Amino acid sequence: MIFFLRHIFKLTILFSLCIGVLFIINNKKISQLINISKSQNIYFNPLFKQSIIDFKLKQKKTDISIIGSSRTSGFEKEMFLNKSIYNYSMIINSIQDAFSLIKDLDLEKKDTIIIGLDQWNFNKNYLGRLSDKYKRNNLNLPFILFDKFIRLDSVSLIGDKAIKNFSGFRNDGSYFHGKRFIISKDQLEDYDFMDTKNRIKDGNRRFEYGSEIDFKQLKKLEDILLLCKKREIVVIGFFPPFALSIYNMMKSSKYDYGYLDKSSIEISNLFNKHNYLFKDFTKLDAFDDKYYLDGFHCNRNVYYFILGELGLNVNKSFINEFEVESNEFFYLKNHFN
Repeated sequence: MIFFLRHIFKLTILFSLCIGVLFIINNKKISQLINISKSQNIYFNPLFKQSIIDFKLKQKKTDISIIGSSRTSGFEKEMFLNKSIYNYSMIINSIQDAFSLIKDLDLEKKDTIIIGLDQWNFNKNYLGRLSDKYKRNNLNLPFILFDKFIRLDSVSLIGDKAIKNFSGFRNDGSYFHGKRFIISKDQLEDYDFMDTKNRIKDGNRRFEYGSEIDFKQLKKLEDILLLCKKREIVVIGFFPPFALSIYNMMKSSKYDYGYLDKSSIEISNLFNKHNYLFKDFTKLDAFDDKYYLDGFHCNRNVYYFILGELGLNVNKSFINEFEVESNEFFYLKNHFN
């Protein structure tokens, strides 16, 4: 028995030492990456999503935090008059994920959260709304060691996808789509929004039909608002837009997306109840289909417009070039040349 206990004790010590080493390595690598991002532009597109979470949670606290899925990833720091912003997009998907992330952020009185709420998370027929995948890397496994790294004259590319496509997360946490801006449009996966249209026809992959809303998700959303109200944090919420042709298709009598209007009303009432602002951009008449990357991801011009509509102080000097900024386009072309 004593021999067995000694064996267990040795294994416990060995395991603890291994975890300690992993913790040190992971923290060091993430710190190195953050230091690089302070001195030059980066495009961070790692092999493992956990590396994105680790990297984004290590960022310095800012006045404005952007929270949401990939549909909030296009908000760039230069769009804001206040440059103390960070985009935490693409590390959460569900309302529960958003609640967990907000609890982790070191937010203070009068800080602002801009939260993009994906419409399908309130559809009772969409199972993904129950996702609870946002987790810290509790063991501090150094996932980032699996990523290649190259440094060019003006930028650093981290991860195979960044190197291959010149895409990834920028210094401000926003996402740059890289190679898609220089290839022929008919080579894109969602060319003419065919992939999104097939989702609607089949009623799957976030486009499940539904007329009922999930009131449990509304309760979780209210938990977020109550938490922020207690901390005196400003919350601004919105529904991201669909491409106009996609919205019109969803509203066709062929398909049942009754939850869209119902959830918009309930969420508006909820935000008003707690003296917060919510705006529904599900249908955005100001921009036609060419301003969308696919059926449900808008481009930078639309993001800039949304900020103004949300009442935020936008940077009037922002270079609002169509789809991609000229300097990034220059670096992008040079990379592939």
